[in-house]
Amino acid sequence: MKPQLIALAAVLGLAACGTVPASETGFTQVEVNAAYRERIALPAGHTLIVKVEDVSLADAPSVTLAQTNVPLDGRAPPFRVMLQVPTSAVQPNHTYAASAEIRDSAGKLRFITDTHHGVLTQGQPNAATIVMTGVQ
Repeated sequence: MKPQLIALAAVLGLAACGTVPASETGFTQVEVNAAYRERIALPAGHTLIVKVEDVSLADAPSVTLAQTNVPLDGRAPPFRVMLQVPTSAVQPNHTYAASAEIRDSAGKLRFITDTHHGVLTQGQPNAATIVMTGVQ
């Protein structure tokens, strides 16, 4: 095989794996916009918890790469959160998802993500818009 064809095959192979843009700090930024449909204002004391997790293995627990807890202090949705994921922890052949939940001051779950929101690899963006579902 000619050297040019080998080089082209290598470049195309790397492009197919996908890339994760990294900042100079060694972290990749993931933007999450989270909201809920109910037209209610939550009282102070509620906390929004947003995560980016490796969900590659169906028969194993997910691995959290980044998490932030944001006190809502009576703010209304949508909530915009930026997470810093260590670029070295992201594998191009793995699957990653963003999730969000809201808990009250006693830790009781009030809203949660109920659908998959892929991020980072396999053609997925570095952002997710999540509409959480109310928990009874």
